[in-house]
Amino acid sequence: MDKNMTAPFGIEMHSPVEQLEIISDLGQGRYSVTPPKVHPSFVTYIVQATPGIGVFWVKAISPPMENDSYGAQARQLKDQIHGQLSKRYGSGVAQDGLMPGSIWDEPRDWTRALNANERHCFVMWEANKSDTLPTDLESLFLGVSGLSPDDTSLCIEYASVRMKDAEAELQDMLSDLL
Repeated sequence: MDKNMTAPFGIEMHSPVEQLEIISDLGQGRYSVTPPKVHPSFVTYIVQATPGIGVFWVKAISPPMENDSYGAQARQLKDQIHGQLSKRYGSGVAQDGLMPGSIWDEPRDWTRALNANERHCFVMWEANKSDTLPTDLESLFLGVSGLSPDDTSLCIEYASVRMKDAEAELQDMLSDLL
């Protein structure tokens, strides 16, 4: 595969969605799919596509993880996946920070703060700030989400350089419904 192009989980950016194994149509150009290449850390894969652009966004979601209050399992998996992504896309910019004024400010409150949206834990790669992303990617995001005070999930999102064009096409398609 061309180093300047990407195909996360074997899904080529800008390819027709009909080339994928579609599990369900989620509406507004989003589809739950079974990708050609399944990663063992993820169970749900979602793409967004338009007829004119094809696939322009890919997301993979891990199963829910029960954590200790320090978020050890989620942080370990995030670090592991970050290491795998760094081999291909460079290190990215990591953030793991607490919002000002949060009451969940002790290390043992890590998962509670994440669940309360008072902590953000992610790594971001952006084309305008990096020369390591393939030319067909605008951004790459790896993040941890709080599902409950004890449960978290990890996701990866790949956004195409044609994202704005695709969003405009989706808006045009929606206006045709009115």
